[in-house]
Amino acid sequence: MIRRGSFLTAAAATAAALAPRRAFAQAPSPPALTPLRVTCVPNDDVTPLLYAQQNGLFRRAGLDITITPATAGAAIAAAVVSGSYDIGLISLMATITGHVHGLPFVMIAPSLIYLASDPAQQLLVLKDSPIRSVRDLPGKIISCSSIRDVSWVSVRAWADQQGVDSSTIKFVELPMTAVPAALEQKRIDVGSLLNPSLEEALATGHFRSVGAPFDGVAKRWMVAAWSTTLDFVNKNRDAVDRFVSVMRVATLYANGHHAETAPLIAAFTGIDPAHALAMKRVDLGEYLDPREIQPAIDAAAKYGVIDKGFPAQDMISPYALKPPR
Repeated sequence: MIRRGSFLTAAAATAAALAPRRAFAQAPSPPALTPLRVTCVPNDDVTPLLYAQQNGLFRRAGLDITITPATAGAAIAAAVVSGSYDIGLISLMATITGHVHGLPFVMIAPSLIYLASDPAQQLLVLKDSPIRSVRDLPGKIISCSSIRDVSWVSVRAWADQQGVDSSTIKFVELPMTAVPAALEQKRIDVGSLLNPSLEEALATGHFRSVGAPFDGVAKRWMVAAWSTTLDFVNKNRDAVDRFVSVMRVATLYANGHHAETAPLIAAFTGIDPAHALAMKRVDLGEYLDPREIQPAIDAAAKYGVIDKGFPAQDMISPYALKPPR
């Protein structure tokens, strides 16, 4: 009986030792991050995205962001519609043309804002070029990222406003990174450039500006926006809201901390860090405002990119104008 009692006592002790103890239960695993595939052209306006990624803002918001560089807004638009990417930094003209062709684009966050008082886009020529102003452009070859894109429309509007027949200007498609070499090899007469490519080209001393054609659209307007499809927003509302919230915080920081963010844009674009630090930085919008989008829609209709205009509100996510949840 003593031996049997000892055995039962030992078994009870062993069972108690193996039983789960609430005080020492394993902590629950952290929730899995929501993946988002993002693509953009390596320009200065991607700075907020890079800042948020490097400083862990997305991860703290429960997002796992993958960033892939692209060459043009039109290619990004096609990739987002096909589902290859979830969100893209798409030029406004690509969004406009996609919208009128029934592609379900919606803007969820602003990006580059053009200001005539502080232009970040200019037309460059060789330093010894005979071209001095817009009046010298008839018959000349000008680069644009894509025919009928923002640069194409703005150059035509700018020329016409100053009494030059824009139909006499010739356009060729060329990535911005290839513009300086094309100018030096005299394959084009004029190159359209945005920062950081613009400042890097000017820093060589080989080129000069002959004007800022974005003025032809408006003195203030939005050139590009972070966009996705309406279906993606409807199926991933919470993730999109978190992305928008992070981007607004990052944009506020980027607008006020140019020196601190210069290394980020230098690394992503491959330009000299010294040039990134010295260059004029772009202005970034904090909210989507239809008044800053409508001028591009009207210009697109005027130059036959689309058949007729429509309200800018139609391209904005129904949730984007409200503070995210």
